Formats: sequence, structure tokens, C-alpha cells
Amino acid sequence: MGLGEDLKLLSEQVRKRQAFIKGEEATKQALILPFIQALGYDIYDPTETQPEYVADFAKKRGGVMEKVDYALHLRGQPALFIECKAADTTPEDHDGQLARYFNATQSVRIGVVTNGTRYRFFTDLQSLNVMDATPFMEFNILTFTDRDVELLRPFTKEFFDAASIQGHAEEIIFVGKVTTLINELLRNPSESFVRFLLAEVELVSGRVTRSVVERFIPIVKKSIQTTLLDMMTKSIQQEIAQPNIPAPAPAVVTSPVEALQRTVEAGDTATSAQVETTELELEIFRIVQKLCAESALKQAISYKDSTTYFGINLGKVTSWFLRAFTNGKKKSLVTRLPAEQAAMLAPGFEVETAPDGIGRSRVYFNASSDIEKLRALVLVAFEEEARRQNSAPTESNPSPEGSSVV
Repeated sequence: MGLGEDLKLLSEQVRKRQAFIKGEEATKQALILPFIQALGYDIYDPTETQPEYVADFAKKRGGVMEKVDYALHLRGQPALFIECKAADTTPEDHDGQLARYFNATQSVRIGVVTNGTRYRFFTDLQSLNVMDATPFMEFNILTFTDRDVELLRPFTKEFFDAASIQGHAEEIIFVGKVTTLINELLRNPSESFVRFLLAEVELVSGRVTRSVVERFIPIVKKSIQTTLLDMMTKSIQQEIAQPNIPAPAPAVVTSPVEALQRTVEAGDTATSAQVETTELELEIFRIVQKLCAESALKQAISYKDSTTYFGINLGKVTSWFLRAFTNGKKKSLVTRLPAEQAAMLAPGFEVETAPDGIGRSRVYFNASSDIEKLRALVLVAFEEEARRQNSAPTESNPSPEGSSVV
């Protein structure tokens, strides 16, 4: 299973175990060690997951050395400290204890304090080798989202890179603060924001007084709402006018920022001038085309590239059966098949549930040659979509009243 599936399974286990766990040691065994294991670390290898790690920490009274609960090692050096507390305690109360451990070990750039449900991640953005007073990220095993999983992925054994971890932490903080700021500005435009807009449009002559600003605040709010609605409407019109562009999945928009973000994402595929089809994508298509030719369902396939993914479909783009994501650190194929079915068809490959709106399952691969090994997955995805398309109602055979065809 992939990281997302592992964490969902662990989340269910934590919910069942939480009420029965008493004390720090039980919390470690039942909640925290399974989390470390989900991140890909070998919890049974003390050279990788070392419990009760002792370094040059401050001594307690009586001369007993302090110990951090777990030190995760990479390439023979401690890289990440985890300080564990009982499930019924508040992790914030123990940030200072973690800081002493963190500050004493220069190879460690990430420190985590947890009670088995909440994981608070710290680094040293303010001063080198001195742990920041506030965490740059918090992960809750009971309430995480797909985005939280992606933010957590760089801390897995497979992707952890101490040299770039600070940049990742800075990005998390920056995106969080800017998103909050934009969300607030769109909902409640500040005086300085309104003054900026008035200066840009040059609508007011003379001095912009507070009374002028107050008069324009409701106008700015209306303008923002109109702009967001207009952007979404144009995006929908583009989808109708250009059927070769995949239609965006329906979603509940909870804030102006989400509306803006989804509109921009939807508009990306309409900007064909920015799309560059790579040789890797073409090679994937050639292999998929060869595999589909083996099927008894003889049906031609085609492709449509976009700025975010390379889609392979049966005639029209809405009849896609594979989407290749090749621009990130990890390459993947997304299908319409459930993750459980995809996992059975792709043994030996990492499979997880795809993020909402792009498909149902995601299979990670390393090179185009891996597509040959995914023959069963490709054929089933192809044949399922061919059957779905062939069974879709036509004008002469409409669907029953009240039903819908996706």
C-alpha cells in the first residue's frame, strides 16, 4: 500500500486503541511505533530506529543522562528525533524538552514531539542548530487530509533529505501564511488592500481618505465575488467549447481561496501553449497502445496532454482510462479503478487512493519500462472504460429519468 493508505489504516487502529492506552510506554507501542513504520523506517533495526538515544544532552540532577525516545538514523547519522508522551497529555507542554535534545545534535534538523495522535514538527529556521519555538507543521493521525499526506511524504525514509528539509519547512510556513492572508483579504478587504486597488485602477482623484476607503470596501467585496464567479463561468464555457479538455470533477468550494485555486487549476489545461509533450510521455503512450492492441475489445486510443498530466483515452478526453503524472519526483499512473483492485493488478508496485478529482487509484513507477510490468492494470483499465463508453446512453437510447452518466 502507499503512504496514504497506510495512514488511513493506522488512523482506524488509533481510534480503536485510544481509549485503552494508559501511559507513555503503551502509547509508544500501540500508536507511535506503527506511525514510524508507516513512514518506511525499520522499527526493529536499532541502527535505523534507535530507542532511548543518548547524546550530549543536559544531565538531570544526580548525573543521569537524558534520553530522547527515538532517533531515526539515515546513513549512520541521527537525522530525526521523536519525543513521545502519553496519549492523554498535551504535546505542547514538552516542546522545551525536545529543544534540549535537538540543540545538542548538529546532524539532526527535524524534531517531533507527539502524544500518538498529534505530531508537532520542528526545525531550526530562525537560528542554525537551535530549535524554533513554534512548529512549522502539525500532523493529526485522526483528522488528516490528502494534502497533509503530501506534506508528510518528505519525512518518509524514501524521500527524507536533510539538506533540503529546511526549504520544505519554509515553503510550508510561507504557503500557510499567504493562504491565510489571501483568504482574509478576499473575505474582509483591509484598508491597505483597498488603497492599493484604488491606486492601481486610478479611480479616485485626490487624497484617498478613510471615508473613501470605507465607501469602496463593499464595492471591492462585490468585485472579488464577481471576479471569482466570472473565472469559474469562463472555465466551464471553455470546457464546453473544447471537449478535448478533461472536465473538472465537481467539488464543494468552501472559501474564495479554494474557488480561485480550483479555477486556476482548471484553466491550466486550456492553455495549450504551455503544454510540452515529453519523449517519456510519448513512450508511455506507445507502450500502452501496444498493450491495448492485445485486448479482444478492438478500440483505438489517443492522448491529450495538459500542464499537469498526460491523459490516455478512448476517442474523447472524458473517456480517459489512464493519466500519467511524470513531472514530479515520483512518477505515477492514475486510473478509474478502485485502489484495492489496482493493488491486486499491480503486485510489487506502490498503490494508493488517488486525490479527489483526478481518479480513484494511483500506481507509482520509476521508468517507462515499468509500464510493461503493469500490463494487467492497463488492460483492465482500458477494457473497463471501453465497456463503460459502449454502454453509455445515446440520444436514441437515453438514460432513465433521474439517472446520470459520468
